Amino acid sequence: MKKPTQKLTFFRLKASSNMTVAILLILVMAVVVTLLSNRHYFRWDLTAFGEHTLSDQTLQALKTIKQPVTAKAFVKEPSEEASNVKKLLAAYQYHLKEMSFDLVDPDRNPALTRQYDIQSLNTVILEGFGRSQTVKTPDEANLTNALVRLSRDRLEKVYWVTGHGERPFKSTDPESLATIHQTLSNQNVEFQELNLAQKDIPSDAALVIVAAPEKPLFPEEVASLKRFLNKGGSLLLFLEPYQDGGLKDFLREYGLVISDDIVVDKMSRVMGGDFLLPMIVTYGSHEITRNFRLLSFFSLARSVEVDKNVKKKGLTLTNLALTSAEAWSEMDREALNQGKARLDKEDRQGPLSLAVIVELNPNEASAEQSKEEDKTTGEGKLVVFGDVDFASNKFVSLAGNNELITNTMNYLVGRKDLITIPEKERPADHLMLSRQQGLLLFWIPVVLIPLLVIVLGVVVWRRRRSR
Repeated sequence: MKKPTQKLTFFRLKASSNMTVAILLILVMAVVVTLLSNRHYFRWDLTAFGEHTLSDQTLQALKTIKQPVTAKAFVKEPSEEASNVKKLLAAYQYHLKEMSFDLVDPDRNPALTRQYDIQSLNTVILEGFGRSQTVKTPDEANLTNALVRLSRDRLEKVYWVTGHGERPFKSTDPESLATIHQTLSNQNVEFQELNLAQKDIPSDAALVIVAAPEKPLFPEEVASLKRFLNKGGSLLLFLEPYQDGGLKDFLREYGLVISDDIVVDKMSRVMGGDFLLPMIVTYGSHEITRNFRLLSFFSLARSVEVDKNVKKKGLTLTNLALTSAEAWSEMDREALNQGKARLDKEDRQGPLSLAVIVELNPNEASAEQSKEEDKTTGEGKLVVFGDVDFASNKFVSLAGNNELITNTMNYLVGRKDLITIPEKERPADHLMLSRQQGLLLFWIPVVLIPLLVIVLGVVVWRRRRSR
């Protein structure tokens, strides 16, 4: 009678020992995985649109930072904003080993909050290189640019040509370019007015801007711009329709053609805009527009195109912004004023270029230049836009306008790593139903199921009553 009991006890001991060994193995594996994760941290973004993945621009910029950086995020915990900031800073820390961060609750740490003079929640203080940067809107673009500014102490100077009715950069008027001025001023860029009739372009100029002059520049002023460009300077021109600023011949020397036209775009009307609000749907292959997927809208723009008949050595010309094929270059100003503009033989069919960049190569150009003032001695850069309104206070926030002009100016001042990073947008999931599927979706839940419930209710009621 004892043998069955002994066998049962043996099997129980064997089963319990197997369970114990299994539990110990699981614990050992958990400890090993924990130790490995502490030494070899790995992130894997499984979101459909890369919500937790930093952009290529940011990763490239982080490679240039070689010194420790600390970040203090003043956030209210627990909150959704604190969670988002923590996720973003953790992504930076994963790629930038020299970076560390802390979350600081202002209510729990009032002394530290007063020390850093924090005026609002969700503010991030970056410290490193003996300096600090304050980020009041902690998103990827602002954090990356702040890190780059932190690692640099150089102030870029931009000179704004005045004296010919140019658009201002300090006014709050809708036509002013104050928004762009404010954006770049926060990125270690200093703006100064420059009257070329009084003095030449200073040697410390990183960029010279001529913003839609209403009156022509004097020949001496144009010559000053030419010398600056040939010596390796960067020049940005905004030209409105029928106002070339006396720069038509100057531009032709660099392979550009501007016409007395206005771009008309039917596609913009389809999208809810205006015929004279051309929509940019295609961008050229250049660092300024690399990975640029946003629409841009110009207003009362003229075409700026490459002169195909001129093949001058030492010039690289690239179209930056192109309209749709539905647009055309309207040459009849009177018909346009009367609202009777239409595509005819004199007009040019789209796509039309509204912006071009010209880059000078002194090694190729020097051989064919005879005059001393025409010689190219530096890698100058010239960008011409056939509109200024797209960068004004009125339109700069529309679609991708701000990113386009900011990218351009950062490139021209030599800050390729400060190019704007578009915000990630969560894609909308659309459910497209055919007509038959829509009818089924209506009849089954709205008609058949309620009718079935009513019929069953009547049947049950009659049975109970018959009893």
